[in-house]
Amino acid sequence: MAVALFFPGLIPTRFDAISEFVTTNDHARRRFAQADEVLGYSLADAYREASIYEWEVFETGFMALTLALADCAQDRHGGRPAVCGGQSFGAFMAAVWAGALTYPDALELIRRSVAVETDYFDSLEEPLGCHFFYRLPHDTVQRLVEETRARGEWIELSVVLDEEVHAVSASLRSLERFEQRVREEGGFPFYTMNRAEHCSAVSGLRRRLHDEVYGTVPWNAPGIPVLSDVDGRLLTDPEEIKQDLLDGWTTPVHWQTILRGLHTAAVDEVWIPGPRNMFARITNKSIPTRVITPKTALEA
Repeated sequence: MAVALFFPGLIPTRFDAISEFVTTNDHARRRFAQADEVLGYSLADAYREASIYEWEVFETGFMALTLALADCAQDRHGGRPAVCGGQSFGAFMAAVWAGALTYPDALELIRRSVAVETDYFDSLEEPLGCHFFYRLPHDTVQRLVEETRARGEWIELSVVLDEEVHAVSASLRSLERFEQRVREEGGFPFYTMNRAEHCSAVSGLRRRLHDEVYGTVPWNAPGIPVLSDVDGRLLTDPEEIKQDLLDGWTTPVHWQTILRGLHTAAVDEVWIPGPRNMFARITNKSIPTRVITPKTALEA
């Protein structure tokens, strides 16, 4: 049976929701301890106190958590996945699992990237953000996007996780009005990031990350193919994987692209290591799916 290991995108998760797993599971303790050595501080302690916008802590913490859950999945279900991939930030964990990046190098890449990202977004004249929401059909979302553009404001659709989970990027000022419209239409706002993602507006950031960060760590030939969430291809060349991660900044994430890639890989089952069961939506139930959460890992 061919299995795909697929890492979800980052959704801020409170430490108390994962604390038992992080502090008692052997895989989690090992992954967090390795991160401590690279970062020079206790990642678990920093995660416990972090605010939602402390990106270095939340990103490295999410990486340590999901890699530990993937370790648990392999122990519990046996075998080794034939292909791996990731949605949005999850693509970095896929690169680690496949061997294109070592875990320490990935942590360094995140740390250096966050510094550049923070400088980039802080220097913008108009603050940008990305708003996540759910329970609105795609047609309604498109209509709200066109409403915003009709007022002469820039906005782009950044994420289509399925027909009811979306994210848009725009100025923070525009997103305030957009969130109000989501509520009026019966949708549920989830959260707003203080940076735009997966849109053309951050092409300058992509260039800076390419020039200042991504060349500072070695990239290796992966042991298994990496599924791109940018175009659905299966990548085996380290340079292609590096460029694909960069392209993720300026390319919208769409679940149909991910599904197309999974079907191309001819996988029989998908394992998704993440903090919430909602990540099963990634496959839209079209492929048998296991979601490995801290709770299910502790029950094993």
